Amino acid sequence: MPPMISIVGRAKSGKTSLLERLIPELKRRGYRLATIKHSAHGYDLNQTGKDSQRLANAGSDAVVVSSYQGLSMIKNVEKELGPEELSLEVGDNYDLIFTEGFKKGKAAKIEVYKPGPAASLVCDPSELMAVVADEALDITVPIYPRSDISGLADLIEQSLLAQAGNSELSLSVNDHPIPLSPFIQDYMSRIVLAMVSGLKGTGEAGSVNIRLRRGQ
Repeated sequence: MPPMISIVGRAKSGKTSLLERLIPELKRRGYRLATIKHSAHGYDLNQTGKDSQRLANAGSDAVVVSSYQGLSMIKNVEKELGPEELSLEVGDNYDLIFTEGFKKGKAAKIEVYKPGPAASLVCDPSELMAVVADEALDITVPIYPRSDISGLADLIEQSLLAQAGNSELSLSVNDHPIPLSPFIQDYMSRIVLAMVSGLKGTGEAGSVNIRLRRGQ
């Protein structure tokens, strides 16, 4: 699973604007990025009259719309998914996943501070890797001005992307991510790579995806 960073903050604090400038900087440095946005008020993916809506209304649990420009997916869920579960849907072919929102998630967090009367952080400083603010705050967390995109990208690169070249193995059971110790990751990786290397047409395995679904 790629590392994740949640960009958090109060409404209209500038979270999306920050990502609009931070993403190009990290892309310029050669990283593959994905973004997951949380909507607290819901979002209607079904556009009235579209074929995707008709197929979803017909009972399909997932509808994927594909074109030469890209693809989108509508999928029924039993409950709201957290960032870890959503990252499984995004896939692991990325160096970093940004999430906008999800202040209660376990991912590393960068808060965009919104000044004003009785202003305060939405997260406890102990949960934050950095704060984006244009004024001094009485906290020990590193503070970056909104204009210092390069410095913020340096922090992300040094903190989360320095290990991007190392092997990583993730496990999910029933679409629920299972934490693995470094020893178990290494042990399972060796077994899987040894099995795959003996198969025809695999070449040098840069990534291996295995999905097991048991019969009912």
